[in-house]
Amino acid sequence: MTEETIIALRNYDWLVRARGLDDVVLDWDSGTLVYDDGGTTIDALAERGFTPAT
Repeated sequence: MTEETIIALRNYDWLVRARGLDDVVLDWDSGTLVYDDGGTTIDALAERGFTPAT
């Protein structure tokens, strides 16, 4: 597994645990990670420091 993949999984895991599975959505068609009242691109999951988990 690549380091980028591990970072993305840790970030996604942290978001789901912190906000709940119902409040974190991956919208594959638009390439968006939706959470709370906003979101970001799915690519942000692979960024170190996106959540406290990385």
